[in-house]
Amino acid sequence: MNDSEKWDGLLKQALASAVEPEEELNQSIINRFKERARMKRSNRRGGAVGLLVVVFTLVLSITAFAATQLFNSKEIAEHLGDRSLAEAFEGSQAIEINQTISSGDFNITLHGIVSGTGLSEFSSSAQDVYPDRTYAVVSIARQDGSPMPNTSDPEYGKERFLVSPLVKGQKPWQVNIMTMNGSYSEIVRDGIMYRLIECDGVEIFADRGVYIAVSSDNFFNNQSFAYNEDTGEISLKADAGGISVVFDLPLDKSKADPAKAEAYLKELLKEPSADTTNEEASIDNEQAGWAINFEQLKKRIPDGTVILESVKEVTYDGNGFINYEYKDESVKISPDLLFAEGQTGLSDKVSISGSEGHYTALQFSRDEHGVITGRVVDLN
Repeated sequence: MNDSEKWDGLLKQALASAVEPEEELNQSIINRFKERARMKRSNRRGGAVGLLVVVFTLVLSITAFAATQLFNSKEIAEHLGDRSLAEAFEGSQAIEINQTISSGDFNITLHGIVSGTGLSEFSSSAQDVYPDRTYAVVSIARQDGSPMPNTSDPEYGKERFLVSPLVKGQKPWQVNIMTMNGSYSEIVRDGIMYRLIECDGVEIFADRGVYIAVSSDNFFNNQSFAYNEDTGEISLKADAGGISVVFDLPLDKSKADPAKAEAYLKELLKEPSADTTNEEASIDNEQAGWAINFEQLKKRIPDGTVILESVKEVTYDGNGFINYEYKDESVKISPDLLFAEGQTGLSDKVSISGSEGHYTALQFSRDEHGVITGRVVDLN
């Protein structure tokens, strides 16, 4: 069993009960899920997944300006470096929605959604099991026009947002973005937060009805959303506080696959074995340890040894993204996410990887001529 399967099984175990889960369990799951927000980076070195996803959430930072207009789904995919997905959002299979709902102090817009196989340049282990994937872009903006905090801002993350698909007829605390092998990427552009979510394909449920729900609190406890046991409908609670939004997706019912949907739900909701549960708990503890140790590892960088053959000038692709490769390290990222305007010297964004006591740090620097260089530092 690989790390992804163990992680997914743990979420299934935690959310499979028909009884509403306790608040502490819910919050623990959401906190761990937020750490899975993924940077567009390929690293084939085993044993570092738990740390890397935590580190890379630090890299998504773009300077905020006064908002003039919203970016569309294609443009957000381009900003995140996924040209293949950007093309998919412009293709015939994509559904352009651009529906805005005001809730709390925010305007929430569902820009678009697209489903299919092989749409993204960035693969994940979940695609090996469920190759049909769904991608959707949601933006969150303040109604008073004030900017959302950048991901590098100390205020970032204090206001929590959970964006998830929900399926009509299925309990929202059982079938959601976490149990559906989901993840997200997030940027702040011109003071507006954009989130690109990804999960197992939802078109198989088109005949049932599928929602995109946005919440600022823990909807697994039904604080924001009501689930009707008789009809299977999911709706807003009249007294819900904060953000509570439900978008009804206009899916093509001809794309539904009832047999595949039943098989998928049967697999998703099945109880894990005792042996599997023990293995999953071990992996979860290991990932928690990675997160805790990151700051300690980061302190080693000044005393680490720069690997001389890793020092090399980056190259650029057609979209202006930098490319850096050294052995198992392979990075594609916008330089704006690493350096502030006019900044020179070392970027304060760093990623650390490794296993079994051997760790390395990847850093980038920019000189006064704008030349960006990458290097790997041995931390042992």
